[in-house]
Amino acid sequence: MGNVILECAAQKIERFNEIGFHYNLVADQVHRKHSALKSPFDKPFLRYIIAGLISFDMGRGGMMGDKPYEMKGDHFASRLSSKLKVLKPLLKPLTNATLTQISLQEHRGVITRSYNTLSVGREDGGNDALHEKGKKFHVGATKILHFLNPNLFIIVDSNAARAFQLAHNMPFRNTTQPGYSAEKYMKCMEYAQADILAYGLDKFKALEPDVPVTRIYDKLTFVTGHDLGQK
Repeated sequence: MGNVILECAAQKIERFNEIGFHYNLVADQVHRKHSALKSPFDKPFLRYIIAGLISFDMGRGGMMGDKPYEMKGDHFASRLSSKLKVLKPLLKPLTNATLTQISLQEHRGVITRSYNTLSVGREDGGNDALHEKGKKFHVGATKILHFLNPNLFIIVDSNAARAFQLAHNMPFRNTTQPGYSAEKYMKCMEYAQADILAYGLDKFKALEPDVPVTRIYDKLTFVTGHDLGQK
């Protein structure tokens, strides 16, 4: 098929499920809770998003502080709650959208604004930066978006960046800071959409039934990028 992300897809899913068992445990719970709620912006879901972020490695290096669930004061949960209030009217029309059916170009402005709202750092004037130390929160932004709608938003971390760089010649740098941006995130979403449809939607879903297609794709980019990082 000529696409390194899609090569040996079934084997990659199997490998991820072995090495990423803890990711799956939490992701399954977050997705299940998401499906049970009328809106992902309902207050009870906030703790699930935070648990997902911690499990998905965003608690490392003090990024979320030592009391990420604390709503009182200037703690992560409080800052995230404020962000979600801003995002609710923006993303509400996309609550039931799926990556394989949406017109990304039509909703580019909303997705870009949502990404920037979550990822902004103090250096950009974001006094309410999600990162505990005021740094930009790019990877965390994609994970929050994914938890808000796991049928639409993909996760882009350093492993995914390596995968997109090789498969689609994306201009990510080979460093610990690949140069993330809202524009690159949109481009990655476009490539993900095209990849899934080129593979065949039914065939792609069959790789792991009952798992959101974006989650399947994330597993493929994770393993692809992880293997590239080991070379």
